[in-house]
Amino acid sequence: VAWHGHKEIVELLIAAGADVNAKDQNDYTPLDFANRLKRTEIADLIRKHGGKTKKELEAEGK
Repeated sequence: VAWHGHKEIVELLIAAGADVNAKDQNDYTPLDFANRLKRTEIADLIRKHGGKTKKELEAEGK
C-alpha cells in the first residue's frame, strides 16, 4: 500500500492496528518502501506512528 501511494488506506490500516514495522522477506519495512519511492506524505505518516527503517531497527537489535 505504501508502494502505491494510497495514503487513506495506510491510515485505515494503521487505525486497525497494522504493524508499521512489519518486515518483508528481506527485512525491509513499509517506511523503507515509502522512502525509496519518494512517497513523502506516506513516509511521514508511517514515521508519526512509530515506523522505522530496516537500518534503524537493525541498530536497535530488532
